[in-house]
Parts: sequence; C-alpha cells; structure tokens
Amino acid sequence: MKNIEVSSSFQNLFWLLKRVVKVTPWLAIGWLLGSLIIAGVSASELLVLRQTVNTLVASETWHAVVPWLVTLCLLFLTQQAIGIVLPLLREQLRIKAGYTLQHAALEKIGKLPLEAFDEEDSHNLINRIATGSDTRSIQLLENVLAVIEMLPTLLTCIVILGMISPWVAVSVVIGTLLLRYCEIKMGARVRHFEVENTHEKRLSDYYTQLLTGRETAAEVRIWGIGDILRQRWRETLSRYLNLQLRVSFKNTAHGLLHTLGFTTFLATALVIITRMQGSIEPGLAALVLKALWDIASGMHGLQGHVITAVQHAGYGEDLHRLLEGFETEETSTITQQRPYLIQDGIRLKNVSYRYPGAETDALSNINLTVRTGETLAIVGTNGAGKTTLAHLLAGLRSPTQGQMLIDSTDITRLTPEAHRRVSSMVFQHPTHYPASLKDNIKLNANRIPDAHLESILTRLGLADRKFSLRKFLGPEFGGVDLSGGEWQHIAIARCLIKKETQFVIFDEPTAALDPLAEMRIFEQFIKLVDGRTAVLIAHRLGPTRFADRVAVLENGHLAEIGTPRELLTQKSRYAHMFSTQREWYK
Repeated sequence: MKNIEVSSSFQNLFWLLKRVVKVTPWLAIGWLLGSLIIAGVSASELLVLRQTVNTLVASETWHAVVPWLVTLCLLFLTQQAIGIVLPLLREQLRIKAGYTLQHAALEKIGKLPLEAFDEEDSHNLINRIATGSDTRSIQLLENVLAVIEMLPTLLTCIVILGMISPWVAVSVVIGTLLLRYCEIKMGARVRHFEVENTHEKRLSDYYTQLLTGRETAAEVRIWGIGDILRQRWRETLSRYLNLQLRVSFKNTAHGLLHTLGFTTFLATALVIITRMQGSIEPGLAALVLKALWDIASGMHGLQGHVITAVQHAGYGEDLHRLLEGFETEETSTITQQRPYLIQDGIRLKNVSYRYPGAETDALSNINLTVRTGETLAIVGTNGAGKTTLAHLLAGLRSPTQGQMLIDSTDITRLTPEAHRRVSSMVFQHPTHYPASLKDNIKLNANRIPDAHLESILTRLGLADRKFSLRKFLGPEFGGVDLSGGEWQHIAIARCLIKKETQFVIFDEPTAALDPLAEMRIFEQFIKLVDGRTAVLIAHRLGPTRFADRVAVLENGHLAEIGTPRELLTQKSRYAHMFSTQREWYK
C-alpha cells in the first residue's frame, strides 16, 4: 500500500473532524471534556489503587484502608456516570454531524452539471457517496470518536508505566505506534480495494436492480433472460467477493503477526527492565499490572476502531473531493436571481457539443435562432442530436464549442438556474414521483390553487374521479399506477403549470399516446403554450405542421430549416421523411 494513501486518509480525517466541530461546537466541546474527565479519573484510580495496596500491606487493620476504598468507589461512580452520559453526547454528535454532511453531499450533487453523470470516475465517486451516505459518515465518526476517547486513558497508563522505568514507557509507545501504523495500512488496503472495484460493485448492483425492479420485470420475463442476468450477477459479484476475501485474509494474517510481535516485544522489554530494576513496592506493582491490563484492553479495542476508521475514511476522502474539488454550475460571472424576460430569442452561433469520453461531436457547428413566441419543430432520425440540442436550449448542458446567446447575453454569463427558471421541458420518459397527483404536477410550485390544477387537467382530458388531486401515485409505495399516456399527460401538466415559463421544450411529449390522441394534444398545443416560445421534438411528423418552422438535424448537423410549407414544396429531407411516414398511414 502506497504511503500517499495512508497520509491521505489522515488528512481527510482531520478535515472531517474540523467539519464536525464546526457543525456542533458545543456538543464537541462537551464530549471532549467528558473524555478528558474520564481519562483523569482513570489516572486517579491507578494512583489511588497504588496507595490502597501500599496501605493495606503496611497496616495491620482495615481502618486505614477505608478512606482509600471510599475514594476508589467515588472515582468509580464518577467514571460510570460520565461513561453513561458520554455515549449520549457522542450519539448526538455523530447523528447531527452525519446528517449535516449527508445534506451537504446531496446538495452538492444536485448542483453538479449533467456532464458529471456522464464520466465513470465522477459517477463512481457519486455512487460511493450515495450508497454510504446513510451509514458511512456515522460509522466513520463513531470509530474516530471512539479512538479519541481511548487515547487519554492509554497515555495515562503509559505515564504510569514510566514510573517503573522510562524505558518501559518508551517500549510501549514504540510498539503502540508500530501497531497503529500497521492497522492504518490494513484499513487503507480495504479502502484501495473499494475504490479499485467500485465498477464491479456497481455492475452487480445493476444486475440486482434489473432482476428486482418493477420497470424491468416485464421485459426480463418476456425474453426469458432471468437466468442470464442471474449468471452475470453471480460472476460479477463472485469476482468482487473473492477479491474482498483476499484482502480480509491478508489483513487477518498481518493483524495476527503484528499483535504477536507487539506482545513478544513488550513482554521481553518488561522482563529485561524488571530484572534490571529489582524489587518494587506492592502498590506500584499493582499499579503497573492494572496499567498493563488497561493497555492490553485498549489495544484490542483500538485495533478494530482504527482499521474501520481508516477504511471508512475513504468516505471522508470522497466527500472532501466532492465538496471542495468539483465545480458546480454556479460559476457564472453574473448572478441572475429573478426570472428575466426573453425578448429577442435564443441564438446558437457555431455551437458544438461532445459528450465526455466521446470521440465525435453529438452536435457540430449549429447555427440556429429560436425566435421569441414561435413554435420550432426539430426532427431527425435517431441519434441525430435532437435531445442534446434540447438540453442545450433548456440550460441543462453547456456548449463545448461556440456561443449561445439569450437576447444579447452570452449564456455563460447567466446562472443555469436563472435560465431553467424560465424554461420548462417535457421529457421522453418523465419521472414518476411517489406522491399525490397534485404534488406530481406542481412539484416545487407551492402557491398553485387547486382550481388552476383542475383546469389544466380538464384541458388535458384528465378531469374525472380517477384523477383526484389527492390520489397517491406509485404502486411500489401503496399508490395506484397510470398508463404511459396518462403519465405523459401529467408531465405536460407540470410543464404548463409553471408560471415563470417563457420557453417550453416538448421532447417527444406524445410518444406514449396513440396518433389520434397525439393530434388532439397538438391541435391544442398553441393554446396550451399560450404564446410562449416552444420547441417541439418529434418522430411522427404530422404534428410538426402546427410549427412555425421546422429544423432538420442529420448526424449532429443542421441540415435544413424553413416553414413546413416551404420544406414540403421542395425536394427536402423533411419532405422525404414526411412522405415516407404518410405511406404507413394509407
């Protein structure tokens, strides 16, 4: 294991602890004081024990020992009382800090550009944080806090051993440091394994999702691929688990060897030093034995906590990298907080876009103006770049080359949030939220009266008892399910309910509807968008006749643009596509 991985684990632990103290300073102070008091009480117990034994040996009666026994009982009572309260402080500290860290991670992920989800490295990082956000931060904090709690007591015991001879204390310190270093490397080895095999773990989880998911259940059964998916799951997970077992066996062997070496080293040092020292007083002997016992017990407890802490420190490393190493979308030079009015439209000048890791552009040298108030239809074959262009227009992605202007302002000088606030989009596969119909439509638009929602449903043909606003949707969570077309209607309603919307993008919004229903929707389309700028992406070309202009994409290039009438009267690609589709309906 490389030294850089060990030092990185420490650096991120210190960074994490600073975040914890910043989040809950008073709890941290209370917990730290409690730990120090317990350490002080433990030291006092050792010293009082020494005096009790010496008094008991020197005195002929028990009366002289009673004050020391009472003191021991009071110290024990204090230690137990604080020991009961301390876990409560630690629990509050780790829960509050863990919640805050999880919230910070989810908030940062929500502000990452879509490109972050296209690269495997960043997606692996996000996956590790997401899968461990509810447990790893808490486990990490719990182990780190437990280690810190033990340190004062162990240091006190080492000081006590130094009362026999400084060399005893030095021997214990050296052995302890070597043992801790080996345990840190063991934990770092586990962390290295997790990072290197995130791909395998994600892949096995994906096969599990395919085998257990509601959305994939029908297709898995119709094609009879359950056995194939299970076989691939077994192979992928077996590779992962076999590598994990190798790391576990290696750590176990090293742990046994290191523990045996430490014990042998300490026993040899004690024998040699005690022979050199000669006889010692009974109280000091009892004191030393108690200190040795506490050290041995502490070593056993520390071993598990240190290894697990360094292992989970990988979560701290991932979290640190996410929170402070990833740029969010909020990097514009102008912060536009309020919705702005699009006056002249959106203009693309020599715009190209290439997905991360791709060898060719998805869009290349696009020059296009979407005029304010017009309906622009974008058509083309699969893979022509229609959805990519829609994402650019909606502010979900930024051009890799070229310039995109809203009126006369470069889009890079506006926050994506400000752009998206005045944009709405109906996706090909809209998300089904486990919530009421009302919440599925309004989403974050809180001040929408029910009457307005019902009016939208009526215009979309969804005004009946089946579509009560309080109806909970999502069979996986005890609600009802809807057809694909009904979900598509709800997605359209979401788009229309947004008051600030000036720019509407329909990315095949009627893909799940039958042709007649599709025509009814598009006949109302102009009324539904209410004069707002609209971009329509469609495979079926009949509805595109309602558009003011049609843009045809071909292999990422803008092949032609014009009004539907102009293109249909020419020997254009659009006319050929339209004629070909018309033949299917004869």
